[in-house]
This record gives sequence, C-alpha cells and structure tokens, in this order.
Amino acid sequence: MCLTKLVLMVLKKEKTAIIMYLLNTIVLMSFYYLIFNSREAIYPITLSLFFLLIYIIYKISEYNNLYERLNEAKKSPGYKEKSNNYKEVFGAVNEIHDTYINKFYKMQNRIKERDTLMAQWVHNMKTSITVIDLACEKGLKELGSSNVIDDILEENKKLQDNLEEALNLFRLDEFAKDYIPEKVNLRELVASAVNNKKREFIYSKVFPRVIIDEYYYIYTDKKWSKYMLEQIIANAIKYSEKEDSYVTFSLKKEDNYITLCVEDKGIGIRKEDISRVFQAFFTGSNGRNNKKSSGIGLYMVKLVADELGHEIHIKSKVGEGTIVEISYLSKL
Repeated sequence: MCLTKLVLMVLKKEKTAIIMYLLNTIVLMSFYYLIFNSREAIYPITLSLFFLLIYIIYKISEYNNLYERLNEAKKSPGYKEKSNNYKEVFGAVNEIHDTYINKFYKMQNRIKERDTLMAQWVHNMKTSITVIDLACEKGLKELGSSNVIDDILEENKKLQDNLEEALNLFRLDEFAKDYIPEKVNLRELVASAVNNKKREFIYSKVFPRVIIDEYYYIYTDKKWSKYMLEQIIANAIKYSEKEDSYVTFSLKKEDNYITLCVEDKGIGIRKEDISRVFQAFFTGSNGRNNKKSSGIGLYMVKLVADELGHEIHIKSKVGEGTIVEISYLSKL
C-alpha cells in the first residue's frame, strides 16, 4: 500500500482518537491560561502536535505491518502469526482458507468424477455405433442398396461426430497432456483432412482444390490442427449449396507466419453474425435454415486455436462465400 493511502487510511480509522486528543489539548490549554494567566500558546501547541505526530507515525507503522502480514496470509494458507497481537485475526483467516480449499478440492473431485463417467459413457456409445455401422455394411452387401440402411448409416455418422465432439471437449480440459508441437508439412495436413471428409465432398458434389506447394512447413500439433481443419471443411461443404463448386485451400506468407485460407463459394454469413460465429451454440440465420447445425464446430475450432496459439479470422459476403484464415508459425 502506498504511503499516501496508508496515511489517509490511518487518519480515517483513528479519527475518533485524534479528535479526543485535540479536545483534551484544548481543555488543558484553557486551564493553562486560567492558572498561569499566560497568552503564550506556541510551546503547549507545539508539544501537543509533536506527541500527536508520534502517535500517528506509530499507528502508520502498525497498520503497515498488519497489511503486509495480511497479504502474506492471503497468499499462504498455512501462514502463522508469530506475535500475539493479531493471533485471533490470522487464525480466522487460516480457517477461512482451509474451509474454501476443502470445498474447492471436493468440487474439483466431483467434476473429475463426472467427466470420467461422461467420457466412459461416450466411449460405450461409440462401441454401439461401430456395431451399427458393421451391421449396416453387412446388410448392404446382402440386400444391395437400401434407402433405409443409407439413412441409418447417415444418422450413425452424425452420432459418431457428435460423440467425438464431446470427447474433444473433455480432452481440452487436459490440453497440455495431449499437446505435441512439431514441424508439420502444411500440404500433407490439408490433404489428410480433405481425405477424411471425402464422403461428404462426394455426396455434396463439392470438390476440394489445394493450391499449396509441398515445401511449406508449420509449427503446430498435427492431431489438433487436423481436427480444426476438418471442422472448417465440414462447414464449407455444408453451406456450399451450389453443386460442382469448389472449396479452395491456398496460403499467404507473412514474415515468420503462414496463413492458410479455406475459401468456399457458399451462401456466406451475414455481417451481423460474423462477430458471433465462434460463440458456443450460435448458429445464426444460416443455422436456423440448416437442421444439421449445432453451433459447436467453430466454437471448438476457436478454443483449439487459442490453445495452440494460432490466429483465426473469418471473412464472408452473403451469396458469394466465406474465407476462413488460420495463421501458423512458419518452419520453412
């Protein structure tokens, strides 16, 4: 605490004592005049103010020591006061520390238990999805093409994607344990993400176009960066309503950074929605017209980008398309 604030605080807290002291001084000076019939006031006033100043300096020192020890007690739950002056105060502070630390640990353990149960539940669901997928493939081989089985496969894929999103959300809480920064070939990363979305590209009659040279490398976590790209590609395909259109992958080089641009020729995003596309569960006007939108994909992309230290921006015009830009640290 700065000296000025400390002095003002002492004057405020000791206001009653100072007023009483000044009143006492006035009374004593009145007796002095009556008894000695003297008009000399400088000496008694000087003496009185001197003792008042000594008292204020003492109180400033005392309060300063108290606040220093309180600051230590705030940072150190096990702080022990050596002197007996404020033992009860610091005892109460330690009790409050212990109470809230215990509550915090209990809450943390409950959250961990819940997350463990939820993660286990998601894994169990994924097992069921795998069984359904295998059964559908067997049915298609035996019966040939079937609209019912195709529908089941499509819904099964949605379930799988949603459960994978849930698992990724749990993984983000322990991101440091699941993060491996490395030198990654950007073209290979894009090609791998595009290949994972091959079925969606084919069904939607939208085609990828990769305009990236093979010698560009970035510094990132390969798994999480691929996940980000897959989410962005899924959105680009989803909102590319024109058949035989392209999703273009290109890059810009700036100093030590490489910016990957993912451009689609879809319906675009309204200007008033762009600032909110990274918010959880926000689907905007496009999402309300598309029942497949969950409002989670871009939210997760932004979370992962922040964890990886990558910049992500979106440019869009309604009816013309959208460009998503991700800036990586270059390792050329």
